[in-house]
Amino acid sequence: MPNIDELIRDRLSKDGQVLNLKAQFLREVGAKELAQKESLKNVRSLDLSQNGIGDEGVRAIAESPVLGNLRNLNLASNIISDVGAKYLATSKHLTNIRVLQLMVNDISEQGEKSLRNSTDLSNLTSLKFRV
Repeated sequence: MPNIDELIRDRLSKDGQVLNLKAQFLREVGAKELAQKESLKNVRSLDLSQNGIGDEGVRAIAESPVLGNLRNLNLASNIISDVGAKYLATSKHLTNIRVLQLMVNDISEQGEKSLRNSTDLSNLTSLKFRV
């Protein structure tokens, strides 16, 4: 797994609001480490697509108070199931999310429904499951 601090340093925008970590092989361990980084408290847009973070990685993101300012979250191609969808749908920290991308995951209609009907994701304006 790549060094998270180096990735953040190299890929975080100058204003600290955009972090693109697409296809960095983070896996679950990297997502958990990322979710604890205080330096990300101002990030508004996070691209974690193609990282294989799975449901437990999503859980770490969903339960992270550090990521409470996120507006845009890309989790495409991450081996996420309905379990991960439920973590997102019931997150008390991702309440500012407006755009959530979940294409190419293992989320069924049930998982999609839990996200669309989420009362915690009340600011959500765009939810993408299909390309």
